[in-house]
Amino acid sequence: MKKRLLLAVFFLPLICLIGWTIFLTVSRNQGTEVKVAVRGYDPRDLLSGHYIAYQIDWAKTDCDQFPDSICPKEKFCHQARWGRQCRFYIPEQYAKELDDLFRKRNSTDTVFEIIYSYRPGHKPLAKEMLINGRAWKAAIK
Repeated sequence: MKKRLLLAVFFLPLICLIGWTIFLTVSRNQGTEVKVAVRGYDPRDLLSGHYIAYQIDWAKTDCDQFPDSICPKEKFCHQARWGRQCRFYIPEQYAKELDDLFRKRNSTDTVFEIIYSYRPGHKPLAKEMLINGRAWKAAIK
C-alpha cells in the first residue's frame, strides 16, 4: 500500500504536466492565427526569466482578421498599472540580440509583430514573434 501511494505521489505531477501540455497544444492549434503589431518592451526580468514584454499597438493592427472586424483589445494580455502588458518568452542566449533590435527599431524601421492563436471566448495564446515579417530566430541570424 505504501509503495503504491509513493508511486502515485511521484507520478501525479508528471501526469498533470503532460495533461496541461496537451491541453495547451490543442488550444493553440484550434485557434485562428492573427497577427498584431507590438510596441514597448522590457527585455529581461530576473525573477521571471527572459522574455520580451510588450504592448499591442492596435492602431497598426488590422482588425479585419477578427470577427465582425472589431479588435478584442480587452481579451489580449493582462492588465498592469501602466496598461495592458504581454510577454513572449525567449531563450536566454538570444536576449541581448533581441534587446538591441528593440532599442534600435525606431531608427531602423524594424517592425515587430506577434502571431496569436485566437478563439473568441478564450485567452489568446502567443505563437511566434515576427521581426520585419520573418520569424525572430531567422531575423537575428
